[in-house]
Amino acid sequence: MKSLMINFWMQPVWILAQAESAENAAPAADGSATGAPASSLIEMILANPLNLILVSGVLFILLVLRPQQKQMKEHQKRLGDLKKNDRVVTSGGIHGTVVQANSGESVVVIRIDDSSGARLTINRDAIANIVAEEKKEQS
Repeated sequence: MKSLMINFWMQPVWILAQAESAENAAPAADGSATGAPASSLIEMILANPLNLILVSGVLFILLVLRPQQKQMKEHQKRLGDLKKNDRVVTSGGIHGTVVQANSGESVVVIRIDDSSGARLTINRDAIANIVAEEKKEQS
């Protein structure tokens, strides 16, 4: 069983060694070196299932995780820049206007009703979105 595992792990190295030895073979009559074409080398590398898993992992990181991390950093920056009269939506779906937001504190006071002046104190992390003010066109 151990020799089978060694052969399984050493297979890509052996295939690459064969490809390199084919490239270092005797040159053709016109002086140009002959060897395996690049497409067959790529096919040999991708034939191993471990290489396919590695390639798919790299693609997952590049296509999913990196954009998500950038989005989270932008959201944290916007939460840190909260100021009075910003319109926000909480993760529970409550819409309100920021009344008090100190940069050092982890809580924010929002007004949820203009007529009665009802206010809520919420955690800064509970803010899901900061609503951008629509710029009114001046006539």
